[in-house]
Amino acid sequence: MISVNDIPVGFILIATPPHCNKGIDFFINEFFLLQSLRGKGVAEKAAKMVFQHHKGNWELFTNPSEKNIVGKKFWRKTVANYTNGVYVEKEEDTFDGYKLVFRFNNSEK
Repeated sequence: MISVNDIPVGFILIATPPHCNKGIDFFINEFFLLQSLRGKGVAEKAAKMVFQHHKGNWELFTNPSEKNIVGKKFWRKTVANYTNGVYVEKEEDTFDGYKLVFRFNNSEK
């Protein structure tokens, strides 16, 4: 649950094996934040807290279309900041269709 001043404002659902691709320890299955709080650093802070709490091989998907400029920009910035630029980003066909996929390992953080 994502909270601001003890008020729920969003959530992050994390999948673990066997509900991840082979070799992946954690997968962001759902990520939601109220529209009024987007762009204020709340989502990035929440994502980083979840990453810090779960160490291993991470994977997340987002829609690669041009209509998803905000989502792609958010995940590029968040993952790049968290990993100091050490991550893989590529477009590929997934179980959920064609997606922009981010992968990184935070075992050493």
